[in-house]
Amino acid sequence: MSYKKLHHVGIIVEDLQSAIEKFEGFGLSCTEIRELKEAGVKIAFFPVGESLVELLHFQPDRTQDASGAQTNGINHIAFEVENLDASIADFQRNGATLMDGFPRTIGQSRMAFFSPETTLNVLIEILEA
Repeated sequence: MSYKKLHHVGIIVEDLQSAIEKFEGFGLSCTEIRELKEAGVKIAFFPVGESLVELLHFQPDRTQDASGAQTNGINHIAFEVENLDASIADFQRNGATLMDGFPRTIGQSRMAFFSPETTLNVLIEILEA
């Protein structure tokens, strides 16, 4: 498996605007806010070097993300990989199970999430950007 970098850390927040202001107060800059209607989520992006912090705000009628998590705090870590299909195979050879509906393409990226029960209770996303 060939990892390119830690791509992002996703954090669920209850109030996106307040969270953006808090992170900007910490010296980070929000460069984009994107709404993914199909997932019922708004995402604020904060570049940190070559990686991102993503603040995820799920719409009231969609309080669950891909993992089923409903709590605030760190939700997942994402690694950018050279070859998504080969990386999925490596994860699966080592006992990881893909979550339903993955891999999928959103925008310019192909991504996959693995069931936390099979990855030491850590929601892991891999993506090919």
